[in-house]
Amino acid sequence: MPSGGNRLNGRLVALVAVVVALAVPPGAAAAGLPGGFFGVVPQGELSEADFNRMRGTVGTVRTFLDWRQVEPRPGVWDFAAFDALVAGAAKRGIQVMPSFYGLPAWAGDLPARAPRGAEQRAGWLRFVRRAVGRYGPGGSFWEGRQRRLPIHRWQVWNEPNFLLFWRPRPEPRRYARLLRDTARAIRALDPGARIVAAGVAPVEGGIPPARFLREMYEVPGARRSFDIAALHPYATSPASLVYQVRQARAVMAAAGDGAKPLLISELGVASGASSPTLFDLGLRGQARFLSRAFGLLVERRRLWRIAGVDWFSWQDGAGPDPHCPFCEHSGLVRADRSPKPAWRAYRRVVRETQLMTGRRFNPR
Repeated sequence: MPSGGNRLNGRLVALVAVVVALAVPPGAAAAGLPGGFFGVVPQGELSEADFNRMRGTVGTVRTFLDWRQVEPRPGVWDFAAFDALVAGAAKRGIQVMPSFYGLPAWAGDLPARAPRGAEQRAGWLRFVRRAVGRYGPGGSFWEGRQRRLPIHRWQVWNEPNFLLFWRPRPEPRRYARLLRDTARAIRALDPGARIVAAGVAPVEGGIPPARFLREMYEVPGARRSFDIAALHPYATSPASLVYQVRQARAVMAAAGDGAKPLLISELGVASGASSPTLFDLGLRGQARFLSRAFGLLVERRRLWRIAGVDWFSWQDGAGPDPHCPFCEHSGLVRADRSPKPAWRAYRRVVRETQLMTGRRFNPR
């Protein structure tokens, strides 16, 4: 998620605004869209009612799998909360894409500091292996369950270009090494797994996404460590969304990685805000932006090799976020779970895309 002070460069947005007017031929729309293309990112726990509402519309739930929560003390594992989420999603045919993240207090002094040193790295890889061994194909979690939906896509960290999520300062090369080691651990247990790099976002407190990606790719072998790149192109207009996707694509192409899919693993605006921000578009504006942004990503999916888009967030937050003035009101539904116009817009885009492709995105 972006920092509250983030401001998109108006001149660059103006330069690419014309791109939005270039329509993709109707026949190139959304043929062959993958089942989990449309996703959401929750803020807090999801209830049975949440999953029931998502059923048939939401294809993927992207969520943190936080080392701090599942191993609160050395050797003490607690997957209960994540078990409930995976079970609730699987029951409705919804895929889960975890984002591995976090450093427990017993392992280090900063939760957002990536594992360093042999002991921390070994602990991190134990955590990763335990999760894949639990939820991946043939995982222990699925034993005896009638509905099985093993996890195949795993994302490594969140916004490592942002000071909030990578302390003491973003380090593209160190992230590339973490990605490499984590990917090896996952693939050793599930050779068919799809490794998703962390989404990078246009934030002030860190390294710009294009520069971060460029420096990450400079690490020898970096591109072999992941199967899907990820971007969090927070924007308030389709023009700025186009600019950010094109920037990321240009970096990938220059690194010889232009054929790789790109996942929009966070994108959102708000219906309100705890303090003034450009991302507060009001109820109707939030719905309009979602319709235009999702429609654009579907239309240009082949051109940009878009693997999917996850809306941030499913529900409004429980209170103000000191790092993000709009996140509290970014949900498709309110904190009391009453739907917003944005949820109706989300459903409409999914329904229209289903009609174009002649398929549903998740089975009932």
